[in-house]
Amino acid sequence: MEKKKKYMLIGIIGTLILLIGVSYAYWRLVIYQTGTNEIASSCFSITLENEQNAINLQKAYPILDEEGKKLKPYTFTIKNNCDTYASYTINLELLNTVAEESRLSAEFIKAMIDEETPFLLNTTPATTTLENAYESYTLTTGYLDANEERNYSLRLWMDGSVTIEDDAMNKQLESKITITASYIDHMPTDYEKCVEEYGEDSIQCSIIADASDEETGPCPTVNEDGTVTVTSGESTNGYICSAPDDYGTSYYYRGTVENNWVKFAGFYWRILRINGDGSIRMIYAGDADVIDVLPNKEELLANGYNDSSTDYTQIGTTVYNSPYYNNAYVGYMYGTTIWADAGMSESTSTYALNSYYYYYADSYTFDTSTGTYTLTNPTQAVWNESLVGKYTCRDNEDTSCSTLYYIDSYRDIYRGDTLSYTSTNTNGVYTENHGTNTTSRTMADYYYYGTGYTFNKSTGYFQLTERSRSIYDGSQVGTYTCGSTSSSCSTLYYVESTDTITTANVRTISSTGTTYEETHANINNSTIKTRVDNWYEENILNTEYEQYISDTLFCNDRSFHASNNGTGTGHSYTLYRPYNGNKTLKCSQQNDRFTVNDKDIGNGSLTYPVGLLTSDEAYLAGGTGRSNYYLYTGNHYWTMSPSDASGVASTRYVDSVGAVSDSDSVLTMRGIRPTINLKPNSLKLGDGTALSPFLVEEEI
Repeated sequence: MEKKKKYMLIGIIGTLILLIGVSYAYWRLVIYQTGTNEIASSCFSITLENEQNAINLQKAYPILDEEGKKLKPYTFTIKNNCDTYASYTINLELLNTVAEESRLSAEFIKAMIDEETPFLLNTTPATTTLENAYESYTLTTGYLDANEERNYSLRLWMDGSVTIEDDAMNKQLESKITITASYIDHMPTDYEKCVEEYGEDSIQCSIIADASDEETGPCPTVNEDGTVTVTSGESTNGYICSAPDDYGTSYYYRGTVENNWVKFAGFYWRILRINGDGSIRMIYAGDADVIDVLPNKEELLANGYNDSSTDYTQIGTTVYNSPYYNNAYVGYMYGTTIWADAGMSESTSTYALNSYYYYYADSYTFDTSTGTYTLTNPTQAVWNESLVGKYTCRDNEDTSCSTLYYIDSYRDIYRGDTLSYTSTNTNGVYTENHGTNTTSRTMADYYYYGTGYTFNKSTGYFQLTERSRSIYDGSQVGTYTCGSTSSSCSTLYYVESTDTITTANVRTISSTGTTYEETHANINNSTIKTRVDNWYEENILNTEYEQYISDTLFCNDRSFHASNNGTGTGHSYTLYRPYNGNKTLKCSQQNDRFTVNDKDIGNGSLTYPVGLLTSDEAYLAGGTGRSNYYLYTGNHYWTMSPSDASGVASTRYVDSVGAVSDSDSVLTMRGIRPTINLKPNSLKLGDGTALSPFLVEEEI
């Protein structure tokens, strides 16, 4: 990679003086900017705002990051007035104008640039450029196009972990912000940025270098909003594509790739993508102790386990959640599922309790031009034994139909045996076709009615007491019903009075559920999360491999489908992110971005940095329809993506033919494939093939 570089130290843009005085009563922190701008280049300028008292905190003390983020920032702007591109590094240099014994150590100071993750100043050491500086720390780096400018905000505070015992009392620190700029002849590509950070021999840089040209190549289209249009699966070719994620640009594997194998921590993995933060996302693909001793190992790895007779690609099977009766259970973690006391509505409404109050007749006519049967002099009736020998369309509104039913015999109080009358079309002329075999058909509602009910606050369901089944005829006034052939339901009706032969005036009795935020709070572990966490504890935690794991987010996207009318609470029928439509590697809600410690981009709710893949990741990998792509295993396994919930919460999964399935009850047994993220540049050896997988150094 050739770059034309011309290095110039742009100059000292101002002085930040950090004075910290300490007493046993309180900490005192004062930060202010003094001095004027010193511009050392005619085409690269720095503009400072709030030159006096940029940050001024009186009686300050060590604070938590949540508080530090709320501090008034020190703001400044850098602008590239040149006609070429520029890369730059912004450092904070600590000056020796303070006696050594009185200097405040950088280990006690938190820094935050813009809205990025705060960091301890001493974790980003750099080379000093000022003669009177004894230490330098990088705040951020970046690139500017010709005539482009960038605004920055800087917050500094005393780290919340500092105590009276630390050597920070009555210390002070004086520093200056410096910028070093390098002029380049083009804006660096992601590959060039990767090489600049990790070197030309970096495995992940070579992966990015192999990305397909999405303008002329086979990759799905990336839209202006960052979503990806996937029109088909991929079972023939293998390539690398890119799409935005919550950190930047992700490079993902798609199709029948054969060079994304990793052997790590004693297990085989397949790389899903290089995340926008540089971490490497992988999905479990088998226990090396089991696979490496198989006589057909080479064949097994070569076909990617496309064999339903093997289950090496998963750590076992599980239900997603053992409870199922609440929207909460679509969550990888979930919140409150206890209902408040049930209450009866104040207003009365009509409700159909006998929709099978059909029309019946002794005879019919038949239209040979349309094939339509029409009842002669029909009357409505509630099903009873006297209706044997009559004809019906089995409808409480229409008296004409293309299929007519002859009542052959009475079976019981809600069923009858019928013969079906259809028609045959011959050259546009219809003739009657009388059935010869009887079939039992439901002829009347036979709902449950009870004199009372109980309410289960754990499930939100009502249960009728002293119940019996009957056809609605008005005698049920004063009873309770689910308005169905079930005696248990989430919405109950009190029959107040009769409206018509088919309807009653009812008051609705419903339960008060939790709010969306309470329902989907990340408090309780799902069944599958417990299994995944247990696996991590047994195989990664407190081992030499733990140092390689990155706290990169996993997405349990519980945002709503555009067509959703539900509340996402209780038994409300709710549609979550669409099954059809464009796919994304972004996670729309911070509450659904599962991380361990990161609370800036993620939710900080995980116990360990391990999760599952999303249905969109499986789609982008090639899983639309039946596909022989690298995630196809011949087995069903769970994703982390909710589908919908009504009486039963449902989640998406990859099925045994490799297709992403729309939904499945969380009570279903499916495979578990843990997904982890390795820190950037962790992989050092191998070529990514099944027989020479990528390795970290300790796997040699």
